[in-house]
Parts: sequence; C-alpha cells; structure tokens
Amino acid sequence: MQTFVQGRRKNLNAGEPIHMPWRSLKQAGAFVRRGQLTLIVASAGTGKSLFAHSLVQRGDDNGNVNNTFYVSSDSDSSVMFKRSAAIATGYAVSDIDRLIEDDNAEGLEAAVANATGHIRLDFRAQVTDQDLLDDLDAYAEVWGRRPEVLVVDNLSNLAAGGGEDDFSSLQENCFFLQELAREMNCAVIATHHTNAAHEATGQPVPLSGVKDRLSKTPEVIFTLFRSGESLGVSPVKNRNGAANADGSNPIMLHADLSRMWLG
Repeated sequence: MQTFVQGRRKNLNAGEPIHMPWRSLKQAGAFVRRGQLTLIVASAGTGKSLFAHSLVQRGDDNGNVNNTFYVSSDSDSSVMFKRSAAIATGYAVSDIDRLIEDDNAEGLEAAVANATGHIRLDFRAQVTDQDLLDDLDAYAEVWGRRPEVLVVDNLSNLAAGGGEDDFSSLQENCFFLQELAREMNCAVIATHHTNAAHEATGQPVPLSGVKDRLSKTPEVIFTLFRSGESLGVSPVKNRNGAANADGSNPIMLHADLSRMWLG
C-alpha cells in the first residue's frame, strides 16, 4: 500500500520515453514509455519486427540507446544478425548474404557488435513466463541492473498462463507483461497480428483491427501498414498523448526493406 508520492518516488522513471530515431513520431507524441506495455500490431510481413528491432538498435541515432533484452521467438539468430547488419552498415541484405556466403563476415560482425552492445537476446521459439523471469534474473546478475526495454516478438510465442482459449491465453500474456513493465520500470514492447479483415490491405489499421481484441490492457498500441515504399504508423491508443482509434492521420516512414531501413 502506497501514497501517490511514495508511488512516484519508487518509480521515478515511469513514463519516461525511450530513445527513438523517428522525429515525426516524437513530434506527434507517439512515444514508447518505461513502465508501460506497448503493442506493435501489423499483418505478417509488414515490418513490425523491423520496427521494434530498429527502435532498440538505433536509439535516437545520436548514440543514445536503452539497455534492452529481446525475446526473438519470431526470427532466428541468422535473420536477426542479417537485419542488424543491414541497419548498422546500410548494406543491402543481398550484399550481406554474399559476404556471409564468401566467408567474409568479420567486418559485419564488428559492425553489429559495435551497434548492439546494449542488447541481449533469447532466440527460443517458445518461452514461458518462468523462462522470461529466469532470463531477466540472469541479465540482472550479469549487468547489475534490469533492462530499460524488454521486447517480446511475438506475443503468441509467450506462454504466461493457462488460458482456456487463444484469447484468454493472450490476455494473460498481456497482464504478465504489463506487470513486468510496472515492477521493473522498463518499457515492454510486444508484437502482435491484425485480424483477418485487415491483413495486407495497404490501408491504416484501426484499433478494432487488433487480433483477438487485445486492446484493453496495453497503454499504447501502434498499428502498422505498408503503402508503396512507406510504412504507416498509426497511434490508435495512447494513454499519454493523441491517438485516433480509427487509424487516421498515420505517421509515414520511408521504408527501404532491401536495406532494412526505416526513416
């Protein structure tokens, strides 16, 4: 039991925005904040994993980054390395593939190591709530602190409860991650899918397009869609700023997926 002042003093970093490379999102008040659960929602292949990965790897593009633990269930270590190398170097993924095939990846490894020293990952395809708690305890043991950001990619690959159906299981995952965000004062980011009606339509995705109706628990929800060479980001729920539940007025980022670049 706490007073308002005690709660604030215990969680001084709560609500603090994490470092973000996209000025247009910051100008719109579309932040990912510590102490909160943010859901990144898009259809398969749209770029939700790239969005989360770019966010934590690049920070504010001026050398300011947040210490991050990343559960990469949706993408294996090979995919993540190539994506990270493209973000770090600006090389096309096809060129990175060629360097790896030619056994000439030392320069790539050095670039990735330099750009990602603040990130640690778990590549298991499925993780339980206990697996994740063990990961975070190990992180704290090694680094002497909890991560400032936790990424779970994808929400459906986490088993945090014994729900009777998909909806209740995913809702338990959200409850668990929200509790972690508040207890650790970290920004928790989870990726999730749209429902069938909003898959790859090339149109903004409204709040109602979140699969399995998981819109109540997260403090922030961004929905993504692709339009030509742009990635649209719609803040459809935002406890600390402006949001449009219908997905209107999306923030458009240039998307060069051959180089894994969002700008």
